[in-house]
Formats: sequence, structure tokens, C-alpha cells
Amino acid sequence: MLRPQDILVLLKVYLLGQDWTYSKLAKSLNISSSEVHGALKRCEESNLYRGEAKRVLRGSLEEFLIHGLKYAFPTRPGALVTGIPTAHSAEPLKDLLVVNDRDVYVWEYETGKVKGQAIKPLYRSVPKAAKEDRQLYELLSLVDGLRVGKMRERELAVKELRKRLYGKS
Repeated sequence: MLRPQDILVLLKVYLLGQDWTYSKLAKSLNISSSEVHGALKRCEESNLYRGEAKRVLRGSLEEFLIHGLKYAFPTRPGALVTGIPTAHSAEPLKDLLVVNDRDVYVWEYETGKVKGQAIKPLYRSVPKAAKEDRQLYELLSLVDGLRVGKMRERELAVKELRKRLYGKS
């Protein structure tokens, strides 16, 4: 059974390609090496990853993110907090939509500068990991767009996710 942190690890592995070690991956995601190892084992069992090739199965990942993520790891906007923008409040969706200032979504984070409705990140280390890696931040924001977005936001998130996975729309 997949855990939310598995998606975080898988997205980072996708971005790094084959140039990573468990230690390097763990450090970049602010989790332990054993959590990384367990996450990749679960992803392999779920046919999202091939361990011997250190390869993310993009088609399977795309299918899961688009069709299963919001059911497996749901979230709803919560209280007003200060944090880091996500979903339609962050790039790349932010530039594609006109959103009311009252509908800002954020991951709660102590050094965040934006006030908005709290969205529970996939894993507790997401805000810090996203701050340190712009590409990962964009992917995680798109993932949140799939988790909490309305139809239009979801459609745009799918299009942008496909651009990042395949280099096309």
C-alpha cells in the first residue's frame, strides 16, 4: 500500500534521473534513507518504479496522479495560515488562472510569507524540500492542484504535469 511520502520520493527520483543515492535523496527531501528505501520498494510493488533500472514508470505515475491521487491522499482547504503557496496559488497554475485573493492555498510553513487556506502537504517535509528545488516545487503544486482543484484547475494541472513528464502538452 502506497504512502504519501512515496509520491514525494518518486517525483524527486524522476527529476534526478539515475544520478542519485539513497543518502543524497534522503538529504534533499529531509527524510531518512530508510524512508526513501521503503518508499521506492512500495512504488516498485505498485508498478510505478523499476528498481534495477532506477527508472520511474512515467505512464503509470501519470495515470495514478491523474486518476487515483485525490482518492488515495485527499485533502481539503483548512484554516487561514501563513505558508508557501500551492495548487492554483503557485506556479505554473497561478499564471494560467484568475483566482480570487481569498482562495489562496498554502502549505503551512514557519518562514512562509503568504496567508491562505491550509492544504495538508503529502508529507511533512514537502514545504522545506520544495523551497530547495524549484522543479520539485512545481510538480508538488501540480499534484496539489489535482488533489484539491475544481474541474478547470484539474484540467490545467493535467496539461502542465504532462508537459513536465513528457516535454509536451
